[in-house]
Amino acid sequence: SFQRIKIFASLKDKYASMPQPERFGHIMYDFLSQVDVPVADNDVIAGRYVDQTLNEEEEKFFREFTQDQNNVYKTSVFDTGHCTLDWEDLINSGLTGLKKRAEDSLKLKTQEDKKIFLRGAIKFYDAVINFINRYADNALRCGKSEIAAVLRSLTQGAPESFKAAVQLCWIVAFIDCAYITYNPTLSVGRLDRYLYPLYKKDIESGKLNREEAKAIILDYYCKHNLIMGRGEHQLGDDATTTGFSRILNFDAPQYLAIAGTDEFGKPVVNDLTLLMAESIVPRFKNPVFVVRYYEGMADDYPELWSVICKKALESSSLMIYNDNDVISAFSSAGVPEADARNYEHFGCNWAGLGKDSCWMFSAPFSDKFCPEMTQKEREELKVHYMCTNSSGGWVEDFTEALKKVARESDNCNIEGLYAEFLNRLRNFLRIKLERIKLELSVRNRHPSAILTFGDCFRVPPILTATANNASAAKYHFEIQSFMCLASVADCFTAVDYLVFRNRKLSVEKLLEAIDANFEGYDDVLAMCRNVEKFGSDGDLSNYHAVRLANEYLRVLREEALPYAEKYRIILMPSLQSDTHNIKMGERFGASVDGRLKGQPFSLNSRPQLGSCTGGLTGMLDALLHLPFRGFASGSLNLDVQPSMFGGEKGEKLFESILKTYFDKGGLHVQVTCQDVSELLDAQIHPENHRDLTVRVTGYSGIFVDMTKAVQDYVIARMKN
Repeated sequence: SFQRIKIFASLKDKYASMPQPERFGHIMYDFLSQVDVPVADNDVIAGRYVDQTLNEEEEKFFREFTQDQNNVYKTSVFDTGHCTLDWEDLINSGLTGLKKRAEDSLKLKTQEDKKIFLRGAIKFYDAVINFINRYADNALRCGKSEIAAVLRSLTQGAPESFKAAVQLCWIVAFIDCAYITYNPTLSVGRLDRYLYPLYKKDIESGKLNREEAKAIILDYYCKHNLIMGRGEHQLGDDATTTGFSRILNFDAPQYLAIAGTDEFGKPVVNDLTLLMAESIVPRFKNPVFVVRYYEGMADDYPELWSVICKKALESSSLMIYNDNDVISAFSSAGVPEADARNYEHFGCNWAGLGKDSCWMFSAPFSDKFCPEMTQKEREELKVHYMCTNSSGGWVEDFTEALKKVARESDNCNIEGLYAEFLNRLRNFLRIKLERIKLELSVRNRHPSAILTFGDCFRVPPILTATANNASAAKYHFEIQSFMCLASVADCFTAVDYLVFRNRKLSVEKLLEAIDANFEGYDDVLAMCRNVEKFGSDGDLSNYHAVRLANEYLRVLREEALPYAEKYRIILMPSLQSDTHNIKMGERFGASVDGRLKGQPFSLNSRPQLGSCTGGLTGMLDALLHLPFRGFASGSLNLDVQPSMFGGEKGEKLFESILKTYFDKGGLHVQVTCQDVSELLDAQIHPENHRDLTVRVTGYSGIFVDMTKAVQDYVIARMKN
């Protein structure tokens, strides 16, 4: 990491007179010509960097670099994180094929800005090819002639073997995640599908056997894990967290999808799928495996399902998504089914629209595309990425809606409360959509002004000579998450039961109680906590959770579909909160569900802690009432004790539970299977538990690197 910033600092002014696309290509060529290309004895594929602990002088240099508003990351080498690339095209075309496509495109262009864009891309391809040649030279010097030969072949054409294809995919991911993108969370695609033709060819010809293939896959996983730092990025602190400025990929895993269906709805499971699942290393944070489960997959491929469930019970960095739900959600959001089927998962647990899409939040800032935009536009675009109206989230919006209907006697009923809450949602969505529309219009004033790493590994930007973040993307999507759904549903249930149905409390007294954080209102607090909560599978709580989710989706579609049709802006419906449920809870006062001031709200799609009185199966039954076909993402942290599913009989029971859940339409599951006593011991003796992993949201965390508050929250999750 220090070598990275040292070289980039030396290049700060070298190409300052060039337009950004050409400057990007030249800076990357120089950088990749100078950075070390280490090869280790146990490497099967090449691509690593050697990090170091900084001395006082180096630490000072590092801090000066990161604080410099004109360093290359802020003027020339813009990140393209939280996305996927066209991995299938990379494997089929190779770097030389990508370069030729750019050269052919350049011959057809007449506009100077488009020519500049393509010249920058061509220089960048040369940079990567030269980097691979340097690695090949060093591999040969280190006695790794086989690795050298594979690397050299990638500078001359498309990969012709499974090993060469894996090597190429890794080099491209490595450059992005280790050197270019801050918090990359790159999706590395459906490699069991894209690599399978070469794998099959090599196996059938005898050039490769299954054990050799497994060694290649394992080293690929190892390489991903090596570029991670220590700590947890959402709630970490300086004492426990490496930080993205120091290690770009420090807590930003790559997402590797396996299984699922193709664009025609046909299963794409194959022997490589099984081998990649068998090769998962439980204690690795990276990569995150996204299993695309289609209904009936467990019956079609029982061996694969058994391996996946076993890895889940080993707390592997693994999640399972229901293909049918995600595809249906995107289709309902205005995406043609063929494109919806090509979704990818990335980031903390989000679904995107694959290689030809752009996540709006991930792109360079608008003023880099359009420096002449007005001050009014700058002000409007400062906060286009929003998930909720307020710092306290949708629970705060519920509370504000309740206060308003309390002042309107004619409207003080459950229908009035829903209407006011949904009105706040609708107004919020209108502002958000208009800001995204403005952002796109600004970018498209100069669509060839910015070249990024991601543009070089997608087809449309090269053919059109325009940025994917501007006009080249087929879809521009943004996440619209209903954060902490269960907490909001519990609030609706409490008010409906206590105020409107049974008249045990007045709205005024309930509001007084939460304003006082229930101090002096012990009777009210007891009543609020005794109302059934979502997760208990009770009729009233299920009713409000389902109604709330359906109403949310209805309003979202009414507001967003016109933008999808006219501007290709897609709002992705989600039930994701990440750890914002903790942050929002800290900022907000007490709520009518009996939660005290400062306490966390519900996490992602999961019911609030302590709500699942019917146990694990009761919680899953309650969740199955939700309209999951409308949500593209929303993680369910399934926290279990090892004793619950120990031995062969326990594993079979776990397989059966998950199979039933997904075949009935369940959206997502990610598993932490750890003994609470081990977690408690890790707090006291962290040195004995350095690789103890738990699921955070869409990624895994090293437990002992988390703050004490987050550790306590994870333990509370495990107990509930």
